[in-house]
Amino acid sequence: MTSLEDIMERFWKSEELTTTDNYSVEERRCESLYQSTVSRNSDHRYIVRYPRKPDFDVMLGDSRDNAHRRFEYLERRMERNPQLKEEFHQFIKEYLSLGHMRLVEADDENAPAYYLSHHPVIKEASTTTKVRVVFDASAKTFTGFSLNKALCVGPVVQDDLLDIILRFRTFLIALVADIVKMYRQILVHPDDTLFQRILWRFSKLSPVQVYELLTVTYGLGPSSYLATRTLQQLAEDEGAAYPNGGPALKKNFYVDDFIGGAQSVEETIRLRTELDELLKKGGFELRKWTSNRLEVLQGLNDEQFGTQSALHFNPDESIMVLGIIWEPEADLLRFDSQIRISDEPPTKRSILSDTAKLFDPLGLIAPVVVRARIIIQELWLLSCD
Repeated sequence: MTSLEDIMERFWKSEELTTTDNYSVEERRCESLYQSTVSRNSDHRYIVRYPRKPDFDVMLGDSRDNAHRRFEYLERRMERNPQLKEEFHQFIKEYLSLGHMRLVEADDENAPAYYLSHHPVIKEASTTTKVRVVFDASAKTFTGFSLNKALCVGPVVQDDLLDIILRFRTFLIALVADIVKMYRQILVHPDDTLFQRILWRFSKLSPVQVYELLTVTYGLGPSSYLATRTLQQLAEDEGAAYPNGGPALKKNFYVDDFIGGAQSVEETIRLRTELDELLKKGGFELRKWTSNRLEVLQGLNDEQFGTQSALHFNPDESIMVLGIIWEPEADLLRFDSQIRISDEPPTKRSILSDTAKLFDPLGLIAPVVVRARIIIQELWLLSCD
């Protein structure tokens, strides 16, 4: 006969909550590799390794010829657009001046390597850099595999975006910021930098030279994991000394964006100060500080503010927060629609096009978006022109 003690034990065990990491085998390999290889240099910056798939050496073939052809196309494009050329050159000069890239000596050019093609993306809405350079690690080598195919992507280590947004709405005093060039504050181990080489020259009169990018590079599959995992590592390594900043670093960041707050002005100021000091211990810098209460931002330099003025909110002031428009003075979230009323008669194509403009990845305005989709469904059922 089963004893009462055994019944009670099974009862309590059935009520226990069990947690699993939900990682795939590959994701666990990434995590294990990160933990066993991550290190810091004398400046306390983190150094990481790119997680390779087991057949990495077999998968990668020659990529230099393709990178050279695409660089020649880029040069022709820049010759047709002097403004683009100036901004692209400025981007590369900054990379060099900050030590995020180095020239490869001619004797080392023959080592097995991967050459990243690169091209500009123009972001008119950006308040900082209009031209962003994208490095393409998805270009195939002669084996048919690209660098991204030969690398592991890694698991998601930060909280879900919707969780962060909902938590953000619980704070009386809101506070947001982002990390300056987050990826580029993390160094890549010297054994892996040869897999992020690029071809470049500042003048057509000069020979094309080989450079290596020395930091985590946007465009590589595991870069997001390595960057966000390093923030988690910083919280583990240094967070104990920061009772407000440590938990915020672990729970209230989405990639490089901090979105959080506190329940009083004093507590929010402590949070801002601790986060700033904690991030600096890993070589990171926070900027674009914004709050619904400007007094919590006192003491910051003008270039550190995310609002247009450090002293007051401008009329209709708003900023983008994780893809949603936030009005800090009123502390409201807003969605802007790109749909415009047209004098032309509506068609199924135009209605479908307008519906596609309702961008709501979190589903926060689903009651609105679903009505548009119901209209489309009814039109198709009617089989009208």
